[in-house]
Amino acid sequence: MKNKKKKFVWLIIILIVASIVYKIATKKEEITTIESDTVKKRVIVKTISASGIVEPIKTVNISSEIAANIKRLLVKEGDIVKKGDLLLELDRKNIEAEVEQQKAALAQQKYNSKMAGSRLKQAELDYDNKVKLKNSNFLSETDFENVKLNLDIARTSYESSLESIKLQEAYLEQSRDRLNKTNFYAPMDGLVSKIYKEEGEMVLGSQFNTDIVLNIVNVKELQVNIEVDENDVPLISLGDSVKVTVDALPDTVFKGIVTEIGNSPAFLGSSERSVAYKVMVKMLTKDQGIKPGMTSYTEIITDVVNDVVSIPIQALARRKYSELNNGDKENEKITEEETEKGIVWSNESEYADVVFKLRPKGPDNIYNVETVQVRTGIANNRFIEITDGLEEGDLIVIGNYKTISKVLKSEMEVKDTVEKENK
Repeated sequence: MKNKKKKFVWLIIILIVASIVYKIATKKEEITTIESDTVKKRVIVKTISASGIVEPIKTVNISSEIAANIKRLLVKEGDIVKKGDLLLELDRKNIEAEVEQQKAALAQQKYNSKMAGSRLKQAELDYDNKVKLKNSNFLSETDFENVKLNLDIARTSYESSLESIKLQEAYLEQSRDRLNKTNFYAPMDGLVSKIYKEEGEMVLGSQFNTDIVLNIVNVKELQVNIEVDENDVPLISLGDSVKVTVDALPDTVFKGIVTEIGNSPAFLGSSERSVAYKVMVKMLTKDQGIKPGMTSYTEIITDVVNDVVSIPIQALARRKYSELNNGDKENEKITEEETEKGIVWSNESEYADVVFKLRPKGPDNIYNVETVQVRTGIANNRFIEITDGLEEGDLIVIGNYKTISKVLKSEMEVKDTVEKENK
């Protein structure tokens, strides 16, 4: 009985082993599947993306140069104002009293000057009389010198009174100017974006320091302040067109233009942070829904090429020269003329840019792979220009990434999963 069981077990083992051996012997190599597309001519737009904050191009701070309490605050944050609108008034009682004091002081100076003028006329008459007496030898030299001295004193006193009037007029004008500065008017059309003081609160302005009360922004002229990576800044030029989207209005694309490119890094702190430069983008499209402080996303258009042979960027692979042409580099030399045209890869480079071209082999979308070395031009995040190596209409492999980057080789047999009518 035991011998029968052993024989049965061995029979099962033999059948399993035979089945495995048969499967291994008869198994065909699984064919690699790919996705394809045709080489086409396209318009390629190269852009640089960055996020930023919407801010007004022009902001005016309304500040006080005098110290006084706010008597009336006539606006609130968010109000739209017109140029010349009264914004606020300061308490002017003390300054009005100061103006009256200066007026009185000026009147007193004018009175003093009038009296000094009268004394000068009297001194001049006295001098003329004494000259006649001296010429007739009825006046001593000493008495005549005293008369001359009195005349000089009277003239100096009168001239001094005139200067005092000018000084007092300047004091009065200064007081009147301070009085005028108790009323604040809008210097331009705009929006009251921030108020820093409340009605009844003291402002502490002085001749040397100003105290900001509120600010007004021109919401009709907005810009986006963005930071661009140092590697992208050289590609940007003043006047470049920009597409702007605002987070609060995601379905609308606004037009912009580059108006300013920073010359120094926006951040000079830790070296661990990447270097970026400030770029200002003026918004050309107007929309009342856009407010200062909103977050935005920009795409700066740095280059545009029309009707160029191009491929999806995922179709491009980097392969070692040793994997191409059986390691023969003779076909990889670049002429001096090509180098001058800006070919980025060179004889010393270890890698080459390649695309896998398809040649029909049989039915059921079966193809052979041909490795084609290409030269590239402008690119964006979707497509890249091919300046040499492919022609419009060529069928190429575009997916998947692992297959393109590691698996495919020349003459490999593959199966296209994309229906021909869709290509």
